[in-house]
Amino acid sequence: MKIIRFIIFNTFIFFFCCQNEEYQDCHGTAGGGAYFDDCGDCVGGRTGLNECKEDCNGDLGGLAFINPCDICVDGETEIQIDSCKSFEYNGKTYSTVIIGEQVWANEDLMTEKYNDGSIIPEYEGNDSIGTFSKNILSLENEKNGVFYSSHIALSTSIAPQGWRVPNKNDFEKLIEELGGNYIAGGKLKKSGFTSWDFPNNFATNESGFSAIGKGYRSSSGDFQQVGKKCTYWSTDTVQTSDTTTSSYLWALKLSFDSNYADLSPDSLSISHLIRLIKTN
Repeated sequence: MKIIRFIIFNTFIFFFCCQNEEYQDCHGTAGGGAYFDDCGDCVGGRTGLNECKEDCNGDLGGLAFINPCDICVDGETEIQIDSCKSFEYNGKTYSTVIIGEQVWANEDLMTEKYNDGSIIPEYEGNDSIGTFSKNILSLENEKNGVFYSSHIALSTSIAPQGWRVPNKNDFEKLIEELGGNYIAGGKLKKSGFTSWDFPNNFATNESGFSAIGKGYRSSSGDFQQVGKKCTYWSTDTVQTSDTTTSSYLWALKLSFDSNYADLSPDSLSISHLIRLIKTN
C-alpha cells in the first residue's frame, strides 16, 4: 500500500510540474513570442529581428530595393544600383543620373514648348520676358544651347510631369554631395576640350552631370563666354533687407578655368540654361 501511495504521489507531482512548465519560444525565451518566419529565421519576440519580406524583385528575404530613379536594383536583379531611366519630353529623350539622393537630367533642357504643347516665343531683340534663345554653332557641336529667360525658369509649365527646375537648396545639396564649392565644379564639368575651352581645369565629370561650356545670352541678345562659362537658373529669387523681391535669381555658375561651383545671384535681364531635377 505504501508503494502504491508513493507512486501515485510522485506521478501527481510530475504531472503538476509538467503542466506548469512555461513554454519556450524559438529564441529560448520562456513565454516569449518569437517564431520561425518563411525564411526559416527565428524572429519577433525578444530577437530584435523582423519577419523577412519579399523585395521589389519578388525574392523572399531578398536585398533588392527601389533606387531614386524608381528602378528595382541590386539583390538578384543583376541591375546596377545607379541605373536610371531616361525620359522623353516634347520629342527629345533625356538621359538621367543619380547624384547622392538626387536624380538629375544629365543634359540641358532644349524644349521650345511648354508641357501643354504651347509654343515658347523666341527672343527677337526687344522684350526678353518669357522667351528663349537658340545658339546653334553646328549640327554636331556640343556647345549648341537653348537659353531661357528667368520668367520661363519660374514657370510651372516648363518641365514635364515628375520633373522641375531646381531651387537654390537643390543646388546646395548637389554641391555638398560633391565635396563643397571649392571642388564640386570640376566634378560637374564634362572633361576634355570639345565641351570647354582649354585648359578646362579640374574637369573630371565624376558626378555624371556633364555640364558644357555653352555660355549665356546677354541682355543685348548676344551669346557670351561660349566655351568658358555655363550658368543654370534656380527658382529662388534674391530677397533684399526689407523682404521685397529684387531683380535677381540664384544661379549655379561654372567656369573653364576653375574648380569652383559658384552659387550666386544673377540678373533677370539675361538668359541661362535650365537643368531639370526629378521631383521626389
